[in-house]
Amino acid sequence: MPIRKFLAKIHLFIGLGTGFLFFVIALSGALYTWEPEISRIIYKHKVEVQDKPFITISDIKKSLQNSFPEGDFRTALYRDSGSSIEVLLYVPGTYYLAQLNPYNAELIHLQDMKKGWLNHLKNLHRNLLLGDFGRKVVHWVTLLALPMLISGVVMWWPIKGWPSQDKFKIKWTVSPKKLNYDLHNILGFYATWILIFSVLTGIFWGFESVKALTKAVSGENNITYDSPKSMLRDKTEEVNQDDVLNTLIAQNHSRFPESYVRISIPHKKDDPINLTVIQPNKGLNAIDHYVYDQYSGNPLEGNFQNGLSKDRSTFQTVNGMVYDIHFGSILGLPGRILVFLASLIGASLPVTGFIFWLGKKRKKTL
Repeated sequence: MPIRKFLAKIHLFIGLGTGFLFFVIALSGALYTWEPEISRIIYKHKVEVQDKPFITISDIKKSLQNSFPEGDFRTALYRDSGSSIEVLLYVPGTYYLAQLNPYNAELIHLQDMKKGWLNHLKNLHRNLLLGDFGRKVVHWVTLLALPMLISGVVMWWPIKGWPSQDKFKIKWTVSPKKLNYDLHNILGFYATWILIFSVLTGIFWGFESVKALTKAVSGENNITYDSPKSMLRDKTEEVNQDDVLNTLIAQNHSRFPESYVRISIPHKKDDPINLTVIQPNKGLNAIDHYVYDQYSGNPLEGNFQNGLSKDRSTFQTVNGMVYDIHFGSILGLPGRILVFLASLIGASLPVTGFIFWLGKKRKKTL
C-alpha cells in the first residue's frame, strides 16, 4: 500500500474514532486559555485603590472567622494595589478561594473550587467531567492526535514539488463542498504548527513514562533534595506567628514591589513558612520560592526542590515550561491568542472532516 494511502487511512480512522472527543477537548481548551481574565471578572479580583496599607494576616483570620469559620486558612496571595488578596481555604473534600478587600478585609467573593462553570470547563478539558477514567481517555485522545496531525500535514503537501499559492489561501466564493474542504485542509495546516506543541505538552502531562524518561535523561533522578523544617522551640518561648508572617510579607513586598507575594500558614510545629514571589505574566519559571523558619523568620538554607528560579534543575525548568507552552503564555498575550485560534480551528477539524468524509461516502453509493 502506498505511504500516502496508508496515512490517509490512519488519518480517517483516528479522526472518526476520536473526532467528537477531540472537538470537546480542543474547544474547552480554547475557552480555558482566557482563564486569568475570566477569573478576574467572575471572582471579583478588582478593587478600588486606596491610600492605606494592606491588611495583616491577623485581619484576614478575623474576617474569615466571622464569614467562613469552617475554612482552614492555608495561603494568602498579596497582589497589586488594585487587586483583592486571594486566600486558599481547605474544607474536607474541596478547596475554596476567598477574595478579600486588601484595605479592610471585607470578604468580596467565595468560590468552591469544585463548583462553578469555570471549574467545570477546566475539568471538561482535563477529564471530560468523568474523573480518573475521563482523564485517561483525554490522555489517549491527545496521544492519537499526534499521528493525526502529522498525517494531515503530509497529505496536504503535494506529491511532487512545492505547494502552490492555492494551498495557502481559502477561496470564499467556491461551492460549499469545496469551501468545507479548504477550511479543513488549509486551516488545519496552519493550526497544526501550533497544536502540535499543545499535544506534545499534553502527552508529557498524561503519561508518567514520558515524565520518567525526561527525569532520567535530564539527570533529575540523581539529585537529592532537602526537606525544609522549622527548628522546634522550648515551650516557654512565646512566638507570635502572625507577626513573623506579616514581617515577611512586608519585607518581600518592599523588596519586590512589582511582584505578587504568596505566603503559607504553618500547620505543624516543624512546618516552614513557604513564601513565593511571582512575577505577573512571566510564566511558571519566573517564580521564586523562599523558605523561612516559622518561629524566627530566618531563611532556611538547603537544596530544596522548590527554590529560586535561577537554580532550577533541567527537569524542573522543562516541567515549568510545559504549562506555559500548552496555553501559549510562554509568548505572553500573543502566544495565548495563537493557541486560542489554533484550538478553535482544531475543534472545527473533526466537523469539517466528517462532512467531507460523509460527502465522499454518499458519492460512492450513488
